[in-house]
Amino acid sequence: MLFDTRSEKEFEKACIPGAISLPLLNNEHRHIIGTIYKEQGREAAVLKGFELVGPVFHEKLKTVRDLAGDKEVFVYCWRGGMRSNIMAWLIQMLGIKVTLLEKGYKSYRQWVIQQFEKPYQVLILGGMTGSGKTEVLQKLNTLQEQTIDLEHLACHKGSAFGLLGMPEQPRQEYFENMLAEKLASIDANEILWLENESRNIGQITIPEGLFSQMRKSKVVEMEVSTAERSLRILNEYGIFPVDQLAEQTKRIEKRLGGLQMKRALDFNGE
Repeated sequence: MLFDTRSEKEFEKACIPGAISLPLLNNEHRHIIGTIYKEQGREAAVLKGFELVGPVFHEKLKTVRDLAGDKEVFVYCWRGGMRSNIMAWLIQMLGIKVTLLEKGYKSYRQWVIQQFEKPYQVLILGGMTGSGKTEVLQKLNTLQEQTIDLEHLACHKGSAFGLLGMPEQPRQEYFENMLAEKLASIDANEILWLENESRNIGQITIPEGLFSQMRKSKVVEMEVSTAERSLRILNEYGIFPVDQLAEQTKRIEKRLGGLQMKRALDFNGE
């Protein structure tokens, strides 16, 4: 079990996938300690830190015991410094084996960036909206082919209506962390199937290292009739209320133009 001892604000921005927030210092405490460190030095900051968090040590230990039992746990903070070391010392007092992430989350982020620079045998699955690319990607996965569903990780279907029916998109940094974990799990010498995407999937940006490889990779283009594509789009998005569809349509007014926008909003299906 992996515990993140950074503050709630740091954890909310991004964490190692699967980590559980166990802040040694909460947001307010971290601000207070930081100010004292700058104005009075390290010793004063350490003493204030123990004054603030000492009374709740038992709560931290109870949380670990309830979640991990007697199993080995892993802990990290920003740079593998005082916060994770103190938490590790506390947990060890319970008789639980603890391993610290060397150099902390900062070193993990360096590892994440490295994953995007590695060469992969990328093969792109292309086709117009409504071609069924995601379904084919899922089928390839069931056939033991290596696939990564970027849209699933980004919580966005990639189209102008891609947010409909999807959970809130993750923060950019957390998306990168999840993507790096996926890349690290594949065999880089074997084909990796990715769906053809623009650089941005909603508010998420595909990291440059991987995206540049995608743009240089061969594309397997799916050719599907307009009738089949229209039916798939209707089945996928026609289930949403008219007001939601209208709101998403208005987002692409510049691309449609004023006249086409009006026709789309006024269309009654006849």
